[in-house]
Amino acid sequence: MKKMLLGSLLSLSLFLITACSSNSDGIDSFTHLHGLEYAQTGDGFYVATHHGLVHADETGWNLMGEPEQQHDFMGYTIIEGEKMISSGHPSVQSDYNDPLGVILSEDAGETWEPIALYEEVDFHILHINETNKDFMYGIDVYNSNLYRSENGGYDWDMLDVTGMPEPLASVLSFTSHPQSPNHLLAGTENGFYTSSDGGETWTQNNANLSASALTTLDSESEELLAYLFGEKQGLYYSENFGETWQSLDFEVDDETIGYINIHPTDKNRLLIGSHQQSIYETTDFGKSWEVLAEEGQPKR
Repeated sequence: MKKMLLGSLLSLSLFLITACSSNSDGIDSFTHLHGLEYAQTGDGFYVATHHGLVHADETGWNLMGEPEQQHDFMGYTIIEGEKMISSGHPSVQSDYNDPLGVILSEDAGETWEPIALYEEVDFHILHINETNKDFMYGIDVYNSNLYRSENGGYDWDMLDVTGMPEPLASVLSFTSHPQSPNHLLAGTENGFYTSSDGGETWTQNNANLSASALTTLDSESEELLAYLFGEKQGLYYSENFGETWQSLDFEVDDETIGYINIHPTDKNRLLIGSHQQSIYETTDFGKSWEVLAEEGQPKR
C-alpha cells in the first residue's frame, strides 16, 4: 500500500483545463487536484489546480481571477471568509518568480500576492490550526524542511526537526490539535508520528497505521477524520485525536485520497478528493455519497 501511495503521488499527469464554449472562465475537465475546500461565504466549493483556482457551484465550474492570477496552487487553504492562503508556482502570464512562497488572497481567490518566503519555498502541505488561525505549518518538500508561523503566515521559522523520517516528502497528511496548536499528528509512509513541541521533535506512535488525509472537525472537540491505510483501510472517525478509530465504511479502489474537508456550518457534509481527480460528497456523515467529479470530469 505504501508503494501504491508513493507511486500515485509521483505519477500525476500533466494538467489540462478545457474551456467551455459558452463561458470563457468555465471548465469541463481538470487534473492536478492540489486542494479542496468548501466556500465559507456563499455556496459551492473550491478546487486548487495546476492552472488556477476553480469555484464549483450550481452555475458550473469556473476559474477564479484573470489569467495572471491562475497559478499552480499548492497547499491551498481557506483561513476564514474570503481570506485564503497558498503556495506553489506562478501562472505563465504572471510577473511573479518561481516559487511563489506564501501567497494570500483576501477576495476569494480573484487576486493573490506573496507575503512571505517569496522565491524560497513551495509548501505542498500548508496547515492552519482550527482555533488559533495565527498558528500555521508548512512543509517545503523540495528542500525537505518544516516551517512554523505564529502570526498568520507573515513570518516563518524553519524548524530543526528530529525524529521524523526523511525526506519530509514522506509526510502525506498533517494536522494540529484544535485546542493545542503545538500538538501535532502526521501521517507518513512509515506510520503515524506525533509532536508535542510544535514540530521540533517527533515520535512514531504507530508503525502499522497511517493516513493519506487528515482533518479536524471543529474548534471545540478532539474529533478527526482520516483516510487510513495499513492495518485499517478507508475513511475513519476519531473522537480523541487519533487514539482510537471508528470506520465510516467508505473506501475507494485504485485511488489515493489526499483531501478531506468539512462544511463550515454542517458537520454532516463532507468533501473527499483523490489524486486521481475524483471528488466525492456526503451530506449525512458517510451514510451515502455522491460523485461530484470522476477522473477530472465534473458531474454537475
